[in-house]
Amino acid sequence: MRVFCDTSALAKRYVQEPGSEELEELFSSVATEIFVSTLAFVEFASALGRKLRNKEMTKAEVGKAIKELEKDWSEVFTWIPLEDTLAEAASAIAFQHSLKGADAVQLASAREFGSELFIASDHRLIAAAKKIGINSYNPESGPYRY
Repeated sequence: MRVFCDTSALAKRYVQEPGSEELEELFSSVATEIFVSTLAFVEFASALGRKLRNKEMTKAEVGKAIKELEKDWSEVFTWIPLEDTLAEAASAIAFQHSLKGADAVQLASAREFGSELFIASDHRLIAAAKKIGINSYNPESGPYRY
């Protein structure tokens, strides 16, 4: 199954939190191709910086998480660049569904590249995905049901 993983869920692969095990199970048993937006790298780095400043992670833990993502970036994921047509689609989604710009880019990326499942750990984003007809899943909600 072609899946698209938003940063809110992708982070669970590198930082242990609720839904991490469910995400790994889905990746290993269901996903045949995992798409991510190039924006995910920036968003993940931002989230790690916030966790470091808030003393939720150590410098060593942050460094390890970044190195693991860097390795997976070329070996595991198919990344989707933000190009003009995608930005236009994201703008429309942001306006229609009152989403933040980055969230709209993630959702537009999933739709434009034909993902069969949109994975996110953001309730507003999941709701918007459902409204535009994209099958979606939040790993925090428990095991994926086929």
